[in-house]
Amino acid sequence: MAAAVRYLDKEALIRAELMKCARAGETPSYREFGARVGIPPQGPWKPVLDKISREQTGQGLPDITFLLINKTTGYPGQIGFLRARKPTPEQKELARLKLQEVFEAFCPTARLPF
Repeated sequence: MAAAVRYLDKEALIRAELMKCARAGETPSYREFGARVGIPPQGPWKPVLDKISREQTGQGLPDITFLLINKTTGYPGQIGFLRARKPTPEQKELARLKLQEVFEAFCPTARLPF
């Protein structure tokens, strides 16, 4: 039996807020975003963000989960479905590419924060 995904009941809200961020060219921290959707900054975020990521990319859409940024590193807290507490050069490059795809699709005038 698969484990329940925490905050799955907020998936639609999380996705809608991520889309607002994408259209505005925003890259909020987990703390800032958590305040918007009623989830503590420490989450756990990974399971619900992985679900959203897979659904987005499965539909041929950019991965909007790359918008959420860890304030300490300045990069997403997970990159390529792996935690990124200390992003590797490869993870940093992947984050740049994926976030650029999001901005090109939803807010072409936005600039990468890293």
